[in-house]
Amino acid sequence: MKKNLTLLMAAGVLSVTLFSCNKSDKKPLSENTEAKSEKSNPSDNQENLKLEFTGTDHFTIKNPKLKVSLYAHDPLLADAPATLITEKEYEQTSVPFTIDLPIPKDAASRIDPKAAEGMKYYVSIEWDSDGNGKAGEKRDIYIDHDKEFPNVKLNGEPQKVYLKILK
Repeated sequence: MKKNLTLLMAAGVLSVTLFSCNKSDKKPLSENTEAKSEKSNPSDNQENLKLEFTGTDHFTIKNPKLKVSLYAHDPLLADAPATLITEKEYEQTSVPFTIDLPIPKDAASRIDPKAAEGMKYYVSIEWDSDGNGKAGEKRDIYIDHDKEFPNVKLNGEPQKVYLKILK
């Protein structure tokens, strides 16, 4: 009887794990810490991540407003959502371009769930570059994941991010 109960409990845990793997939500910062935005002032509590955006397509930009976000995740926890570390809005009228994304110095402490080591960071963009009111659709500028995933290191060196036009 105990063996059957243990098997039943293990099956329940496995089913909960499988259902949570299907979630594609990214975990935001906790309620008591806010993501940095364009309105925040640089301070001693921030560093900058220099991002160089480039691409080979012919980019036509009708809407220059884009949002760049930095996420962190533990690559050993495949079903854990990424944590939003910071995001900021920019205006760009051409590609290539370079930006400085303010990063809080306590970025690693904001990550949930906490990892022992080996955290990875990546950037994403949201850009309705064709001006149709919907970002991330056909004819918008987007990160070229086929060329290289936008992993970044918080080591003070410039990081390159490749862009393309969604087709």
